[in-house]
Amino acid sequence: MVTNSALIIDGRMLDAEKKKLKELGYNLLELKPSNSVYEEISAHVDIFTCKIGHKLIVEPSRYSEIKEKLYNYNNIELGNSNLQSKYPNDIKYNVCIIGKKAIHNFEFCDTKIKQELIEQGYELINTTQGYTNCSIAVIDENSAIVTDKALYKILQKHNIDVLYLQYEPDIKLINNNKYSDKKGFIGGVISRIDNYVIITGDLSKIDKNNQIRNFILKRNLEIIDFKDFDVIDYGGIVQLKL
Repeated sequence: MVTNSALIIDGRMLDAEKKKLKELGYNLLELKPSNSVYEEISAHVDIFTCKIGHKLIVEPSRYSEIKEKLYNYNNIELGNSNLQSKYPNDIKYNVCIIGKKAIHNFEFCDTKIKQELIEQGYELINTTQGYTNCSIAVIDENSAIVTDKALYKILQKHNIDVLYLQYEPDIKLINNNKYSDKKGFIGGVISRIDNYVIITGDLSKIDKNNQIRNFILKRNLEIIDFKDFDVIDYGGIVQLKL
């Protein structure tokens, strides 16, 4: 049981999924939908926060809410950028971090995040893709899963062990309690938490020939998914050890 660890999640996550996370011993901080971005991503953790090492950078509209609920976590800092609904003004915190590498379209990155990455010695890898944290499922400090071919080539170039899915997984997004016409991203459904890899839905629904399962199990990680549930992009999970 993990009693000193909090998970920030989209509050729209299904009750059965929340229950499982609590059974594993985690405290949950549930984000409510915001009006600052479009409905599908309005409570996504990877849109409003960026975790760099032990430090959490939070978008201004969410700062008080998160700071108040995590009053015993001292490494929460206010970001410089307010999000807006239209791209690229919604991607400023959506930086993907794999080990000591940070992948993003840094032209549109929050300046506080960029400064912190440089100060902590991260390698900055620039891409044209802005939704990098959405698009990359980070498995460990040197491996990830993607569906975007351009990102696949970039990660390979930087010696990251990457599984490229040459098909479009059936990943849902939520809009007002219904499925959206928009497609979800792989990084928003697969989250590494301690020795677990959490999938918000039934992994078999997006995993042709057990590619994803085998890639994860090779790293001696435990997969937790939800049989018969549709796979829904909730913007991933951020873990803070209190």
